Amino acid sequence: MIIHRLQPKRGLLKSTSPNNILLCIFLLLGREFEGEEEYLEILGITREQSGKYECKAANEVSSADVKQVRVTVNYPPTITESKSNEAATGRQALLKCEASAVPTPDFEWYRDDTRINSANGLEIKSMGSQSLLMVANVTEEHYGNYTCVAANKLGVTNASLYLYSKYGSGVGDSRRLLQRSACTFTL
Repeated sequence: MIIHRLQPKRGLLKSTSPNNILLCIFLLLGREFEGEEEYLEILGITREQSGKYECKAANEVSSADVKQVRVTVNYPPTITESKSNEAATGRQALLKCEASAVPTPDFEWYRDDTRINSANGLEIKSMGSQSLLMVANVTEEHYGNYTCVAANKLGVTNASLYLYSKYGSGVGDSRRLLQRSACTFTL
């Protein structure tokens, strides 16, 4: 089977016998495609065209023959959600990273340029297209920038996430708190 893009059209498949005319109908998620060949050609295939395709060949001589094939479109990861978080010292914190990819991506977490492993109060849980970095007991040393990396055989992508103090410990944190606050302060 050749997989590419085909605009819906009507056509007939001709068998080797001059009296038999075959009609091949391809179905994808309820859309019907009729082709003039024994294959469906989809040019410029996209991930949205993944799914189960069905070919139904019929003529006036015998009952229809139906074959199904599942088409999977592989693509590199793209980060679909990355969530920074605020936390007070002594509390639990969670950073979330989600990526869309086929095959499913593998995740890695970094702090500065150092890869993080589940140890010293940090735990990484990756489930399918989502990865969580959990801090069991936040200390001042945990505040800062983290990088989530999602990779599969087709590519790599990353997102930067920030764990910051709920109460602010520096100028940058104070500005973020003021932006989220409904109060106005004059200094």
